Amino acid sequence: MAGKSVLFMIFLVYAVTLCTGYPEVLLEGSNRFRSDSVQRVRREGDEIPDTQRDCTDPDNPKYPPTTVHTGERLEELREEMEKYEALAYIVPSTDSHYGASCHKRRHWITGMSGSDGLAIVTTDEAAMWTDGRYFLQSEQQLDCNWQLMREGEPETPTEWDWLIDVLPSGTAENPTRVAFDPTVMSFTMYNTYKDAFDQSSKHIAMYSIETNLVDEIWTDRPECPNEPLHIMDVKWAGQEWWDKIKDVRDEMQKVDVDMLVLHALDDTAWLLNMRGADIPNSPVFSSYTILTLEETILYIINVDKLVTDVPEIRDHLKRNDQTAVCADPQQNHQCLDIREYDTFLGDLNNEADKEGINKVWISDYDASYGIYGNVDEAKHYSAAVPIRIMKAVKNENEIEGMKEGNLQDAVALIEFLHWIENAMEDGEEITEMSAADKAESFRKDQPDYVMKSFNYISAFGPNAAVIHYTPSEETDSKITKENLYLLDSGGQYKCGTTVDTTRTMHYGSPQEIHKQAYTRVLMGAIDLSLSIFPEGTYGRDIDVHARQPLWDYGWDYRHGTGHGIGAMLNVHEGPNRIYIGCRKGQAPLEYGMFSSDEPGYYEDNEYGVRLETVFMVIDADTPHNFGDLKYFTFEEVAFVPFEPKLIKYEMMSLDQLNWLNDYHQKVREKVGPRLSQKNQDAYDWMIRQTEPVPVPYSPPTDGAQTIFANVILLMTVTVVSIFNNFN
Repeated sequence: MAGKSVLFMIFLVYAVTLCTGYPEVLLEGSNRFRSDSVQRVRREGDEIPDTQRDCTDPDNPKYPPTTVHTGERLEELREEMEKYEALAYIVPSTDSHYGASCHKRRHWITGMSGSDGLAIVTTDEAAMWTDGRYFLQSEQQLDCNWQLMREGEPETPTEWDWLIDVLPSGTAENPTRVAFDPTVMSFTMYNTYKDAFDQSSKHIAMYSIETNLVDEIWTDRPECPNEPLHIMDVKWAGQEWWDKIKDVRDEMQKVDVDMLVLHALDDTAWLLNMRGADIPNSPVFSSYTILTLEETILYIINVDKLVTDVPEIRDHLKRNDQTAVCADPQQNHQCLDIREYDTFLGDLNNEADKEGINKVWISDYDASYGIYGNVDEAKHYSAAVPIRIMKAVKNENEIEGMKEGNLQDAVALIEFLHWIENAMEDGEEITEMSAADKAESFRKDQPDYVMKSFNYISAFGPNAAVIHYTPSEETDSKITKENLYLLDSGGQYKCGTTVDTTRTMHYGSPQEIHKQAYTRVLMGAIDLSLSIFPEGTYGRDIDVHARQPLWDYGWDYRHGTGHGIGAMLNVHEGPNRIYIGCRKGQAPLEYGMFSSDEPGYYEDNEYGVRLETVFMVIDADTPHNFGDLKYFTFEEVAFVPFEPKLIKYEMMSLDQLNWLNDYHQKVREKVGPRLSQKNQDAYDWMIRQTEPVPVPYSPPTDGAQTIFANVILLMTVTVVSIFNNFN
């Protein structure tokens, strides 16, 4: 009877165990953290950390050292607005092109340094709209003069609705003026505001002022750069520039267009196989290009300095004997007229008015109102310019260059990861900024390295939750063994590569929640890489693969999963993009496009995880091709190990584990030979980091509860049986 009682108690313990669970170490892969660790934004009543502004007491606001005080700037801007009788002024992040320090007007007027944002200043209010990447950063940098408008949140009004709400009514004869600079506002944006104002009853009108009002008050504005030009070797470009012009003219003739206007700097740089350094971290130069079926006109700053007086550049652009070439219809694709940059807008008007110019192709994606306004509206042909897709779909030479540059970069990044791990073990003091500098020093050792491809996101602990964080003197944190360290970095390589790679590390004993986040982000990255899809598929159609492991846990991230990448051009390149929702200017994925694969998870004020690997769209080997369509998948071109101590392998599927082992084997095969020749210690570290995981993996997860309980039950029954035998 005693034995039966003991046996009953064992079964009771077994049942209770299955219902209540075991300690966390036995429950790896469970949903324990689902309810108490969702991504947060600051809400009313939340405690405001010292690293963010506190505007709860308007008379006594509290600011972190990162805040930029803008009161005096706003007063001066309002004085300029009054001269033009404008009651509002719009300051976009965009400029005539992209990103030079002298054009960062929205950054200067608001103090928020992130790349995305739009500011509007009225006579008594100021507001800035930005997306989820910059919510935390804005709270750290804006002062209380600014309302932060969080795009994507239900309660956030659109810019035009906000203006309609806060501005006073005008009259039909004297409408309320909303002023803007026509060279920095896109035609699409202009029409959006205009349509909204036309539908309201308040008589509000858009008002173009060619003088930028921020420039009028920006007394310490930097000089705009005018750096030397460089030639992209045809070995890596794959095609001479004059042959590219023939291809562009073929596309123009297909839609019966007589003239095409290029305003995007990377379009002109790619077309002419030229690179520059006028934009930080982007090897492009300030320019415009006008193409007709007979001539090509390039506009750059200081023609004599950059072209006429530089024989190599002059010869590349065929400046020696143009007379015969330009007069021959069979050779005029090699004819290039180079003019001064500041004559472009006036020339555009004149060139578009010439006889025979009936249709002018202007980008519908981001061309300025100023460009559209200089071409007769009856002649507008608004569509994505053909160079966008030509540039995105790399030719075989560009593909080889992209692969070569990523291999060089992988050597440098692995050297850095080995170095920092050893330095942390040795107790060296390393900060976010010193780590970023060290990473760049390894890249500088590579033969084709030119410059960084963007400002490194070197972020420890809470700073890593700021999605596009850049360390500064005010925020530079010491890297310790107590939290996660995220490095998002890359380089520009003259073999024709732009690199963008992110890895997240931990140099101590990571918390279970860190492992949970890292593993789910890794699972999403792998699932996206494994996806197979038919031609005609947009990136938005497959974004869910990367988010599903996070969604399963009630997590998500506020940024895109993938962006196109240039061939020694812009680190963000369209028209391919992997992002939820429809956005103007996107194109389906196709063979030869390169993209980042970068899911993440960010716990505000605590930590951030992101894993980013560049891959290429390739043909998929499928048993069938339903609908006679091509099917595509992805192939990685960046090869940097993932962090084993942060991976909960038992959470991963068989396919995911096989992918991880295959990827790490490729790291050994592709990067290993170069690395062993350069740095044997880093090579040995890489080998340890890429040890294959046993497949299939025996998971101590949900099934482990049952297995563990059964083992306990079996042992107990055995003990009871032995006990009964003794009785």
